[in-house]
Amino acid sequence: MLMPLSLAAAPQVNKCTINGVVSYQRDPCPTGEARSSPTAAQLNAERQRKLRQAAASAAQASAPAPSSTGQPGSAGVRTAPLAATFKCDGRKHCSQMTSCAEAKQFLAHCPGVEMDGDRDGIPCEQQWCNR
Repeated sequence: MLMPLSLAAAPQVNKCTINGVVSYQRDPCPTGEARSSPTAAQLNAERQRKLRQAAASAAQASAPAPSSTGQPGSAGVRTAPLAATFKCDGRKHCSQMTSCAEAKQFLAHCPGVEMDGDRDGIPCEQQWCNR
């Protein structure tokens, strides 16, 4: 089968990824750099470690004191000083939390959270704070 003249004369282009940077070049990609991809087990272990760290940080920061209204965690009432590692980062649903302590911290200190449907001061009763 004959190829059109424009395709037959076109130079070969190699797509190379070096240190996360993609480049296109005529020369073959360098092969001296050994790259190993993480295994699923390694990725899962790293994710679990990060979740444990986040839960531990939230647990340390969440020991809420009773508020001035007598109900712990009343919306709009600040119950305890914020821990240095705690941030209202835009999460507002139970599915975005990693523990009951973290959900309580968000409910007590962050505006616009949607984690206490029955407004009883206990967030995420079906997912995290059900005991």
